[in-house]
Amino acid sequence: MQAGQNWGRRWRGLAAMLGLCALLGGCGEEAGAPAPTGAAQAVPADAALAQLYGASCRQCHANPAAGAPLTGDAVAWTPRLAKGLDTLLEHSINGFQGMPPMGLCMQCTEQEFRALIEFMAAVPTEGR
Repeated sequence: MQAGQNWGRRWRGLAAMLGLCALLGGCGEEAGAPAPTGAAQAVPADAALAQLYGASCRQCHANPAAGAPLTGDAVAWTPRLAKGLDTLLEHSINGFQGMPPMGLCMQCTEQEFRALIEFMAAVPTEGR
C-alpha cells in the first residue's frame, strides 16, 4: 500500500507544480501599448502630400518598432510640438537622433515638410 501512497503524493506534487507554473506564467510583463488607432492607415488628404508621406515618412511614423512618434499619436507629439514647428522642421531637414537628414525625402520642400509634420502631429489646420 505504501507504493500506491507514494504515487499519489507524486501526482499531487506534480499537479501543484504545474498549477504554480501556469499561475506564474500569466504574471509576465504586459504587452506594449497598442499603436494609436489608424496610425498605419493614416494618409494626408492632399494626393501629392500622401505620395510623399507614403514614400518617405510612413515606414517609420506608422511602425511602432521604429521608435519614431507615430502619426496621430498626440501623446508622442505633444512634447515635440512644444519645441515649435520651426525646431521640428530643422530636425526634419538636418536630421535628429534616429531621424535621417531630409527624413528620406530629398525632394521635399520646406513647405512640404511643414505640411507633413502638421499632418503626422495632427496639428489643427484651421486659421492657417
